[in-house]
Amino acid sequence: MAIKSQQAILQSSEFGYFDIWKNAIEERTGVQITPDRERALGLLLNRRMGELDLLDADQYLNQTLDVTRGAKEWSGLVGSLLVKETSFFRHRPSFDFVSQWVKQTVTAEDFAGPLWVWSLGCSTGEEAYSLAIIVEQAMCEVDVEPRFGIIGTDISREAIFQARRGIYRASKMTAVDEPVYDNYFDQVGKQLWRVKADIRRRVCFLTSNILADKSPLIKRKMHLIYCQNMLIYFRRWKRRELVNQLTQHLDSQGCLMLGLGELSNWTPEGFVRIAPRTVQAYAQVETVEQGEAL
Repeated sequence: MAIKSQQAILQSSEFGYFDIWKNAIEERTGVQITPDRERALGLLLNRRMGELDLLDADQYLNQTLDVTRGAKEWSGLVGSLLVKETSFFRHRPSFDFVSQWVKQTVTAEDFAGPLWVWSLGCSTGEEAYSLAIIVEQAMCEVDVEPRFGIIGTDISREAIFQARRGIYRASKMTAVDEPVYDNYFDQVGKQLWRVKADIRRRVCFLTSNILADKSPLIKRKMHLIYCQNMLIYFRRWKRRELVNQLTQHLDSQGCLMLGLGELSNWTPEGFVRIAPRTVQAYAQVETVEQGEAL
């Protein structure tokens, strides 16, 4: 039974359409549409139906959820719903911790390099580029040749496209100090800045769904996995499942960083928290016992 109205999605709970959307999103992405996010989803679906000049919610539902025909529309919807607002050096205590951790790691006698970092849920790239800048600065400060790579992944194709361009408005760069502007950015327009080419070459951006990622790049062992403000979208049991999955990607001496409060009081088995209270970071117990926590 088709619903003939541009307010169809918001008004269609009795037909089960809205529940189908919520279930499909959680099944395909793991993201839970909680009551506080339902209105945003409904408005987004209605807006897209209006833009496509569709009045039939049944037709839009079937087209979009079709794996082949609806791939582009589905990707756009998920991107609009899930891409988070971000900026350079967001949550400075975490980046300060990364700097100290990198210095300690790359100067260890048994570190061979290069250093590999995974920025998970990187959105439009500010986080991944911030990590690249911090890692290069830290290596230079301890006189180690900057040999490293950053992998930035996000479920949104549109976000990854923007990240690869590396062009940002000044409003995204309020935490960038003058020396970093001078050394790592070129002004390319009024209030527009582009990350310098040598840093862009350090970062590889990939469209990725953490629930079904088959990229060989992500199958390599990572020294640092930086995953902040992404787990909040998932159910609590799913967060633990994903964190256990991420620990399998870590090098034996690696570090996993999450957003504050995303795991509550739970710690993955075999790991211990290694950071001050303002940062949520974990390493294997054996590694911490052999060295010193930051």
